[in-house]
Amino acid sequence: MADSFKTGNPIWVYYTDIDTGANLRVPQLLRGFVGTPFHIVELKFPNYRFIKADGQLNGSFDMQPHSVHLYYRRNSWGEVQTVAMYLKLSTPTQLFDDVDGMPVDTPLPGGIFVKTFQRIATQKGEFWYEVNADRWLKYDSNTMKDFKELPNDDSLAPKPGTQLAILPLNHLKAVVDYVQGKKLDVYDQPYGQSIGKVIDGERLDIIGKLNDNNGVVWYQAKDLGFINGSYVNLIQ
Repeated sequence: MADSFKTGNPIWVYYTDIDTGANLRVPQLLRGFVGTPFHIVELKFPNYRFIKADGQLNGSFDMQPHSVHLYYRRNSWGEVQTVAMYLKLSTPTQLFDDVDGMPVDTPLPGGIFVKTFQRIATQKGEFWYEVNADRWLKYDSNTMKDFKELPNDDSLAPKPGTQLAILPLNHLKAVVDYVQGKKLDVYDQPYGQSIGKVIDGERLDIIGKLNDNNGVVWYQAKDLGFINGSYVNLIQ
């Protein structure tokens, strides 16, 4: 059979939010005979702008594997940075499910440190910090102070919930109830350092429970650490 009648390897095309990794549309599969030209269009999406493409947008089908990624960023987002720093909260602080998103969870108490992983500067001149998967806080210089490292000064030391008593539990069975396909941080102590992650639907062996002064429940999972009780369902 002549090459012109052979089907080339298909080409996967992805239209992706460069910051979150979310697909902006279902990945497209292009097919064609060897030697047939292809052209991948830079689509437009509401509230997004095109950033860059990774892979060939034009070419001909052949027998080699190909994939093309087109990356976009939200119009309202300006500078995006990966950071490793801490914020000290002087007052209770509300968390949001996204930058300029909806309020979620019980506000974080004042007097604690939170570790941040990403910083977004919006086109409005605001700064938002990611403190957990799908959990953001809006920076306010009047109620927050940033640190590159946790200070050693006792007067500035964080006030973890582990100063309160942990109620021992007899290996209760539980499951992570988060966002499908997403991972949640596990901490060495309530509001402490992230030491690992668990995925939505993962089974847990609960050996302790702590209620902090702000009414937030934390569960201690065997061999893992502390998990915010908002994302833990006990199995009866």
